[in-house]
Amino acid sequence: MPVEHAVAMELSTELIQLVKKIEAVRHHTPRVHPGIEPSSYPVIFALRRGGPARISALAETVHSDVSTVSRQVSNLVCHGLVAKVSDPDDGRAQRVALTDEGDALVQRLQDGRGQWFQQMLADWDDAKARDFTRYLHEVIAALTAQLDQARAQGADLPEYPPTTRKDPS
Repeated sequence: MPVEHAVAMELSTELIQLVKKIEAVRHHTPRVHPGIEPSSYPVIFALRRGGPARISALAETVHSDVSTVSRQVSNLVCHGLVAKVSDPDDGRAQRVALTDEGDALVQRLQDGRGQWFQQMLADWDDAKARDFTRYLHEVIAALTAQLDQARAQGADLPEYPPTTRKDPS
């Protein structure tokens, strides 16, 4: 049985509030690295998770455009957090790889976030946190499926509410 419309509306409103709160919190968190913008963090996290990658693949992974990721990578290279390496599949191309310093930065970020969440959710137990995490995984999987389907069709996601077009005849 599908989710009721009222429940879906409440969930969407709460998720939007969550995203907005996360964005607001970003403005009040100290920088872990003085030369790196937090907007570059998804790039280094993706490299840690998936290993060396071409900039175009990184852009797709972090849901950004190639020019933005290229600028972020250039800055990360300047600070020694990533390095450009030869692509073993195509000697003319390059991949971007996380350096040891970049790996250490990701570890510091993960540890710091873990401690912050542990403090913020101090009145939760592990079971509640695991349930919430499982539900988040399910929502992320559903969003990923929607994005993959839109990409495969070369189309945008459906407009909500759908536009009603009147027949001009």
